[in-house]
Amino acid sequence: MRARSLKVWLAALAAGAGLSAALLSAPESAAQPPPSDPPPGQPIASTPAPAAAPADDPAPPKGVEVLTRGPVHEAFATPTAEPLATPPIAKAPPKALEEMPPEEKPEGNALWIGGYWAWDDERANYLWVSGVWRVPPPNKHWVAGYWRDDSGKWQWVPGFWAEAQQEAEKHDVTYLPKPPDPPETAAPPAAPNVDSFYVPGQYVWRGDGYAWRAGYWGRVQPGYVWVAAHFRWSPYGYVYINGYWDIAIANRGVMYAPVVVDPDVVGVEYVYTPTYVVHHTIVMDAFFVRPCYCHYYFGDYYGPAYHDCGYETVVVYGRSHYDSVIVYERWDHRDDPRWESVQIDICLARDGGREPRPPRTLVEFNRYGRERGVVVGPSARVAAMHGTRMVRMDAAERAHVHEHAQAVRQVAAERRAAEAKMPVGAPREPRVASMAMPRGYTAPARPAAAGAGAHPSQTLTPNMSAQPGHGLTTAPHAPGAPNGQAAPNMTPGKPQPTKPPAKPPARPQPKQPPGKEPPGNH
Repeated sequence: MRARSLKVWLAALAAGAGLSAALLSAPESAAQPPPSDPPPGQPIASTPAPAAAPADDPAPPKGVEVLTRGPVHEAFATPTAEPLATPPIAKAPPKALEEMPPEEKPEGNALWIGGYWAWDDERANYLWVSGVWRVPPPNKHWVAGYWRDDSGKWQWVPGFWAEAQQEAEKHDVTYLPKPPDPPETAAPPAAPNVDSFYVPGQYVWRGDGYAWRAGYWGRVQPGYVWVAAHFRWSPYGYVYINGYWDIAIANRGVMYAPVVVDPDVVGVEYVYTPTYVVHHTIVMDAFFVRPCYCHYYFGDYYGPAYHDCGYETVVVYGRSHYDSVIVYERWDHRDDPRWESVQIDICLARDGGREPRPPRTLVEFNRYGRERGVVVGPSARVAAMHGTRMVRMDAAERAHVHEHAQAVRQVAAERRAAEAKMPVGAPREPRVASMAMPRGYTAPARPAAAGAGAHPSQTLTPNMSAQPGHGLTTAPHAPGAPNGQAAPNMTPGKPQPTKPPAKPPARPQPKQPPGKEPPGNH
């Protein structure tokens, strides 16, 4: 169904409020001016002093500041942007926090994936990206990123969702030469129908070199987004991530607010437990991409100074690049032809200081949000406001979840050790690194009928799937050309023309309430 947040936005727009689609734009008494351009090497803008939590919420521990903006955990959502090298940071990251999962988890098969340090330009220091409850994409397991020491400077090596290898004790990762820049191609023809989306062309490795795979039209599967094939940069080569279905943002799990931790206050034995939930509507209201950091961000990153530092609103970015989240949102609002242009207008108005921006302190943010039914707060309260069922874990289950999170962290250590044995730089020929899969690291169950990640010509029969987040999750078939149409041509280094499907696919059945009908059932 349509996200409640977007319905509220439409109602507000009709009333002349000029609010964004996803609820939690939090206006202040006056619009915040855009941050001024900083001197080289200085923070982007001053950060307001932390404020106290609302009286009905548990206060964060002393030395911990809950943020209402920051990076989106890369296991929760990662852009398929161009594979750029992340910038080196002169300051070493602190030792990873000891993080204990919350006492409550969302009902279903979500996994806990722990947090990590991320660089914060404004503070010129690190913040902690809190762990998340995440329903994994079908047939995938998470290979976490890590900080790499490069001669005294530190570089983030991004994580990625890899094909699950349940029976193997080791996971193999192939590192490829640098792919060519995409060629200039003609704009795709008009969509054959409202349920189609265009997947741009992509270079793929074909044994002795790169070949260009032409773009094609895919068919939307309600409840899922198509993460297009892309490359992930690493210091040792480029990792090719085949296209796959992922759960739509609204059903993907629970994301917690990033925090700033003062180690001198909390002490060396401090154990952090994420408490404050950031509902997906907050993310979608002020959603940014920063390709040079290989991350999404949420919150107030409006204005020319942030744009110069590589931040771009996802709705604007999605007009010139493929972005799975915006592609799905565009389809989800197909009955409102003005949706995208209105979103862009709001972004431009916030950039120019003509519209209020989301507040940066917890109290100010929640003062606005409580009036509209959405806050950054404890999981039980936020879940109750949005109709999400949370289940309390006993001590044994919580310990098991923590063990899994430690295993995920161990995968990052295994990856770091395996990659450190390779020479730095993109190779001339593909090379493979193997990393051990430690005990306790369990991948999501493999569905009986594979489909996620397949090229559109390989699977043309729709598969049934469980409701996202409940039980086994089977992906719908890959978004391919219907009616047995052949796959797009592959030609080394040359773009190929694409043709619309011979016959439009049938429009999907209307969405049913959760549990009534699985996504992808046509």
